[in-house]
Amino acid sequence: MGESSMTLVPHYRLGFGFDIESNDSICHVVGDDEGRFVAAFEGLIIKIPFFTFYLGEFSELDPEVLEIED
Repeated sequence: MGESSMTLVPHYRLGFGFDIESNDSICHVVGDDEGRFVAAFEGLIIKIPFFTFYLGEFSELDPEVLEIED
């Protein structure tokens, strides 16, 4: 895995429920000025009406790890 750091990322959503989850098995496609990459997220996901907050670490996955062999 690449770099990781504790971060708080807000995200808009269309929901009215409240929820707090602990997660260590979710991956996201993340985009930045250098392009897109797959990142693993480990931390808390807090959902309140209209917002989701990710509080934890995003770690860039090595592209070689993602290759699937038949």
